[in-house]
Amino acid sequence: MSNLVRVDSANNRIRIYFKGFFSLEDAEALRQAYSDAIAKMSDGFTVITFAEGYMPGTPEVQEIIASMTQLAELGGCAKVARVVGGNPLGGYQIDRLAKTDTSYPSQHFKTEEEAIEYLDSDEE
Repeated sequence: MSNLVRVDSANNRIRIYFKGFFSLEDAEALRQAYSDAIAKMSDGFTVITFAEGYMPGTPEVQEIIASMTQLAELGGCAKVARVVGGNPLGGYQIDRLAKTDTSYPSQHFKTEEEAIEYLDSDEE
């Protein structure tokens, strides 16, 4: 799972790749990798999430994803961009979980370029 979380230190940004259907073990490994990445970030970091191929998971997996949004909140995340492409279902599930317990702004985009433009802007 560590290859699904990448740290971009130069831009104070984390990249997360949600792919396919996550088992409980996959989700737990992803949460740990995300927690490790957040520990390397400075306050005000941003996150770009690639969720084009993500399949919404079980209630237990959803709880883990929700806890990941809290890790970002507590770690000082400034904002999140979700690349959902033409299949927004997985991204919308993540968005619903994030908006329940977080204060940082987040938006969906079809392309990585649009997402990066948003993260690099002053827009919320």
